[in-house]
Amino acid sequence: MNVWLSRRRVGTTLMLATVACLIWTGLAPSTAGARVPSVKRIENLAKNAYIWGLAPEFVYRFEKYNDLVTAKRNTLGGGGGVAAAWNNNATNAGDASVLYLNSMMDLSGKKGRGRTKELVLTVPPSANDYYVVNLLDDFINSVGSIGTRTTPSTTPQTYLIAGPTSRYAHRRTVQIHGFRYRVMATDTDLNWMLIRIRADSLVPPSDPASTASIQTNVVERFGMTTLRRFEARGHRPKYFEPNQYTPTDKQKQRAQHWHNAPQDAVAFLKQLGQSLKLNPLPTARTGLNGIPLNTLPDWVVPQAGARTVFRNPAFGQKHTLARFKPIGLTANGFRIPRHWRQKQLTALQNGFLAGNTKLTDKLSTAGAVRKTNYWSYLNANVGTYPNTHQGYLYRGIIVLEGGSANMPQDAVYAQINNLNGQSSTQLKGDNTYKLTFKPPHSGTVDLPAIGSLPPTVNDSSGNPKGFWSIHVYQTDTSESAAPFLTQPSVLNTSYSSANLDVTAVDPSTDTLTVRLPPTPWGPLLASTPVLFGPTAAQYGLTPNTPYYIVEDATSNADGTYSFQVSTLWRQDVSSGDVPIQGTDPGQYGGPGPIVPLQDPGGTVNLQWGPIQPVSQLGSQQLTSGRLARNPDGSVTIWIAPTLPAGAPATNWIPTPSAAYYESIYQDDQDPDIKQPMPTSIRPLIRMYYPTPGNTPPSILPPPNGPLQATYVFPKLEQVNAPAP
Repeated sequence: MNVWLSRRRVGTTLMLATVACLIWTGLAPSTAGARVPSVKRIENLAKNAYIWGLAPEFVYRFEKYNDLVTAKRNTLGGGGGVAAAWNNNATNAGDASVLYLNSMMDLSGKKGRGRTKELVLTVPPSANDYYVVNLLDDFINSVGSIGTRTTPSTTPQTYLIAGPTSRYAHRRTVQIHGFRYRVMATDTDLNWMLIRIRADSLVPPSDPASTASIQTNVVERFGMTTLRRFEARGHRPKYFEPNQYTPTDKQKQRAQHWHNAPQDAVAFLKQLGQSLKLNPLPTARTGLNGIPLNTLPDWVVPQAGARTVFRNPAFGQKHTLARFKPIGLTANGFRIPRHWRQKQLTALQNGFLAGNTKLTDKLSTAGAVRKTNYWSYLNANVGTYPNTHQGYLYRGIIVLEGGSANMPQDAVYAQINNLNGQSSTQLKGDNTYKLTFKPPHSGTVDLPAIGSLPPTVNDSSGNPKGFWSIHVYQTDTSESAAPFLTQPSVLNTSYSSANLDVTAVDPSTDTLTVRLPPTPWGPLLASTPVLFGPTAAQYGLTPNTPYYIVEDATSNADGTYSFQVSTLWRQDVSSGDVPIQGTDPGQYGGPGPIVPLQDPGGTVNLQWGPIQPVSQLGSQQLTSGRLARNPDGSVTIWIAPTLPAGAPATNWIPTPSAAYYESIYQDDQDPDIKQPMPTSIRPLIRMYYPTPGNTPPSILPPPNGPLQATYVFPKLEQVNAPAP
């Protein structure tokens, strides 16, 4: 494990940190008389500034974006009761195994930025319903982890989230006006809180584990407000309300400026500079800095490499930041240096691009070796990052991979891009792959355990207290919101049922009128996929086939809803010709032709239901009994454009193929979209609450031993001829 360099003591460690920075940048200290650095030096500094600064630039930009489209800063957003899918604005690399709550926080206390230094967070019981609250600072360091693993409880709990200049930032707990709070202090003013609540998106709404049930019983029992308002309410939480924030069209339009990472070095550095200006680096006196680790509360995350003393994870970067002054980047922001001409600006851009290339290359190869079966993952030095070159690389990789990561003890993410570590075997949605998990490994004689079901901390019934799941994403280097969940997930209807009544069919307007169940699956919005029962042909429809709601359903006075359907839906398309996840139709998005309906006469005898897209499969489907096991107890998950012969439909994750895209984005309708469209995919396995490293087999390394896990993911196998 890399040693985290901090200023625990003035002297030797300070010198080591300085030396580490010089080694990292490959530069000697700049001379006072140097006015214009050489082109080579500018390129090198810009490259390293990009790697070091990608995290704070992302948090600044993401805060701007979310403030416009998700929720105002210092409030909870998300939690619409629908799992991440191809047609909603889920967070980056959305996880369909959870429901999300999200908040971008400003705890500076300044006017126009929230005017508070403290927020009160109320969380529901966590002993039985799994969730994890991940609090991240401006450098995407995890500073807090609240939930089933760290703070299991059978009653609601209350936390005071304190900014670095709060009067309570030095406390572990505090009693204010007779009310006791657990204190969670952060080391930067700008912060990001991401809450993941386990929910099964592939069971009926009435099931206690369903997204609808978890939304009501868990998600809506989170609450957050300012300390002042919490006290004014008599210490009563203001619970989260779904859809409490709806952006205007103007706000959505303004948000597009912040949607993607800048492709220009100057624009990037200006955003990075603003982030640094808004977030003074913590000092030796900030928050809990310097306290013994054995006095650290369970909900506070130790910094990377911690041994005896707690240090704020963003502490120790002062000397790294100082190295970038020759290119105009300081704690006060960014300005193009005086006397620079086009030659220097070109060097700045070249260095910026070189930094992006280095991170992109590392993203696709980090840890992907034969002994991991070419799965790439980080099980240490992630979640909170050493202030070293390697630490900055890791946190940059995480930003590109999806924005942020939990601590490994909470979650490990493993992705695979190709079959053998070579770009020539890049995974494509046109091909058929299978992944077979052996029955759980027992004993410690034969380690590492290769290919068994992911080892997790389990309950008394043998089910994971957290979960594991495998998702399939489509990659897109042109979009910083990528990778995306893919639309073909609607093709697997094995987890969906047409068991709701259609009350009226109007061929004159091609409109269906339906009833919803007592516990609705979710809102009937434009693009919602639906299917129809065995009598569908009488009405001009095909049974058990995906259709898409053309416009948001109309609510009727008698409690029914009316809508029209189309056989296809187009997403907007990126500059890389990849369908973009989300609700904005953009230039290319929207429904196809409305399906003409027929009236067979007599009483309506048609049933319908919403499609629950299969973009992931995992432990929750084993717990529900839907995921089929092989005769020997193993589990095979199929990743393919169509259901493979002999494979159970419940074990199939559909993938985008050239043929599928051609059927939707045809040349004669969208001539600007290149054909065939890209079909590269990236399977990703998540393990939440994995078995600890000192209890083999485990994906985590031993806490006090060499960095070697005792569990290895199974090999991904291609079972058809390679696609051209």
